[in-house]
Amino acid sequence: MSPCSNNTNGSCLNEGICTSGICICSNECFHGDRCQTYYNVLSLPFSSAMAEDTSDAHIVYIMLLTLIVIIGLLNNIVCIVISTREHIRITANGVYLFIISASGIVRKLFLQTVVLTIIGYDSSSLRTWSCYVNPYISLVIGYACIWISVAIATERVLIECFNMELYETHRHAIIISIGCFIYSSVSNLPKIFAREFILSPSGESICMYDYISHPEWNIPDTVFSYINVIVPCAAHLICTGCVLTTIVRRKILICKNSQPQQRLYRVWLRQLYFHRDFLVPPLFLIFCLLPNAIHGHLIAICIQYNNVAHLRLHIVCIFLLHLPFVFICLVYIYPNQSYRKEFRHTWFYRTLCCGLSRKDKKKVQQRYQLTAKLTLSELVEKSSSQ
Repeated sequence: MSPCSNNTNGSCLNEGICTSGICICSNECFHGDRCQTYYNVLSLPFSSAMAEDTSDAHIVYIMLLTLIVIIGLLNNIVCIVISTREHIRITANGVYLFIISASGIVRKLFLQTVVLTIIGYDSSSLRTWSCYVNPYISLVIGYACIWISVAIATERVLIECFNMELYETHRHAIIISIGCFIYSSVSNLPKIFAREFILSPSGESICMYDYISHPEWNIPDTVFSYINVIVPCAAHLICTGCVLTTIVRRKILICKNSQPQQRLYRVWLRQLYFHRDFLVPPLFLIFCLLPNAIHGHLIAICIQYNNVAHLRLHIVCIFLLHLPFVFICLVYIYPNQSYRKEFRHTWFYRTLCCGLSRKDKKKVQQRYQLTAKLTLSELVEKSSSQ
């Protein structure tokens, strides 16, 4: 370490102060002999944040990632099977669901490669993959699917409020989906070009967002980050409100004529329950997007590398971003009665039910045989006693 000059602070970077030949960093997120390296927990990408945690936590992260990948693959495969059914695939929403599910499978496979980064497998190709290629593709797919979910909500508004035909041509769904992927590819470029490999305070080389060295990408990333969170959440809420208001107005008019003494708020609550499939996607999306937006962008503070609590909170917030399209069946299929009916006609459901029914039959047969043996033994005992 070369000493700095006590007469001037010019040799110390980022507002560092030279004291007794040593640079004292005024900002806790800068370190190094010249305060030249920036390290903030909130600037760590997903894989780097998990790699910075303890070895015991690595095991938990690997188990959670594997569980998310398995659940996500099953959900997306089931959704693909349902979206390819004849009554679903000819609709625009069926096309949207198929694209989201197919993209989700690709994203889950990429997510599993993060395990290699956590366990510390080191190679130049893996470092490039885990820092640049994998995150960019995952971000593009993730945000494109979020915007496609906005298209699904908009499609419902056009059908319910403006009497658009449900089985019209679905060519526009393909064009809109391509547009979502193009926009997502452009809007996530700042998150890739702002990444650099730096030395952490522990001396290890890690991948991090470095907006100090790349200030030109800071404003575009902030703008796109707010757009990708606020606009989808607001669009979902507005579309849901429009659809539910239209449906409830119809039901209230009917109830006024048939049951004039019935209270209107009961009609409203009943219709909210009957059409809960409109409420689940926006509420679940907001639940998963807002924590990361608040913790990662609104809280503009410096969090040091030794703050394990904030590091794990940062990891949890990023984990939530993966959940909307991991549980896609619970979000889109289960609340919708027509989708559930189509699911009961799929080979997946028949295979599952046949397997369960066979197990139930075996259990019934075993109970019957056991009961028969007990009855026979009781008869033998009675006859012997006589």
